[in-house]
Amino acid sequence: MLSLPSQLLIRNKALFESGRWALVNPSDTAIFSELQGDIIGLHQQFDSFKALHKIAPEKHVFSAAFDILQVTEAFDGIVVYMPKAKQHLDMLLANMAHLIKPNGLLMVVGENKGGIKSVPKQLERIGVHVNKLDSAKHCGLIACTVESPLLSFDINSYGVERSYQVNHKTLKVFSLPGVFGHKQFDPGTQLLLQQFADPENLRKMRGKLYDFACGTGIIGSYFKMANTKLKVTMSDISALAIYCSKQTLLLNELEAEVIASDGMQELHSHFEHIVSNPPFHDGLKNEYGITQSFIKDAYAKSNRGSRLTIVANRFLPYPEHIEKTFFKFTTLCKTNKFCVYEGLK
Repeated sequence: MLSLPSQLLIRNKALFESGRWALVNPSDTAIFSELQGDIIGLHQQFDSFKALHKIAPEKHVFSAAFDILQVTEAFDGIVVYMPKAKQHLDMLLANMAHLIKPNGLLMVVGENKGGIKSVPKQLERIGVHVNKLDSAKHCGLIACTVESPLLSFDINSYGVERSYQVNHKTLKVFSLPGVFGHKQFDPGTQLLLQQFADPENLRKMRGKLYDFACGTGIIGSYFKMANTKLKVTMSDISALAIYCSKQTLLLNELEAEVIASDGMQELHSHFEHIVSNPPFHDGLKNEYGITQSFIKDAYAKSNRGSRLTIVANRFLPYPEHIEKTFFKFTTLCKTNKFCVYEGLK
C-alpha cells in the first residue's frame, strides 16, 4: 500500500506527464511505476535507492547532495517528500533550487502531522507564487515557482563542527540536519562509550570493530582514535550520515571504512566487536524490527568470542532478543532512561 503522500501525488499525476521531473526521498518505491513521464529518483536512503537502481539504474541517484553532473540536466519540476527535520528540508530545497530550470515548479508533499502546514514559509525563501495545489488524506502538496535557480549548492554550509570530550579524549564531530546526533553528543551514546573508558582495555582490543547506524561517526571514530590497530567499519542507511562520518574521520585524521548499507546486507566481513546506538525510528514511527534484525545479523557476522554492545532506551524490548540470540547476556549499566546491553557469542 502506497504511503498517504504518494497517494496524494497520484491524484495529481497529470503534472508529471510533461517535462522532466525528480522525486526526492520518496517513501515508496512503487510510486515510480504509478506515475507516467520522465521521472528521476534522488535518494538519501540506501534501501529505496538499491531496490530501484536494480530496475532502472540510469533513473536513480544516491547521494548526500546532488549536482548537475549526477542528474545530467536540470528539471522542469521537483517534488520533495517532507523530511522529519525542518532544517533538513531547508537544505533539500536549496539543493533542488540549484537543479531546477528557470521558472520550474518546486513542490513539497507530506502529512499534516509531519509539519507540511509550515512549508509555505520555507518555500517563500526559495521561490514565488507559493500555493497549496492539493490537500487530502491528511496530507498537503505545496508548490512554488523558482524564477532564478541558485548558481551553486554547498552542503558543508549546512554542517556543524563541534568538539566533544569522550573519556578524556577530544573528538571533533561533523553533523548535518537530518542525521542522528546533529549538534549534540547524544546522552545514550555518551553512556555507551563510558563503558569503554579504560585505556588499558581499549589497547587490548584486537581485530575488526563495526559501528552499526553510525550517524555522525562518533562511536567508530572514538575507537579508532583510542586504538589505531583496530580495523573499524561504519555503516548507515543514510547518505547524509555516511557523509558526516567521513568528515568526522577527516577532522580527526583517522582512517576507517564507511559504507552505505541497509542493515548489514552490504557487509561481508566478520567482526570481533560490534558497538552501536541503534535506531528505533523509521520516519515518524517507532520501528523495533530494525534493531531486532540487526541483533540476528550481528550474531551471524561475528566470530566466536565476539561481543555485541548496544545502548537503548529502557522501554525497548531488546534484552530478550539478545538473550535468545547470544551465548551470554549482560546488562552493563542502567540509568532512568537508558540501558547498555552486551551479548557474548
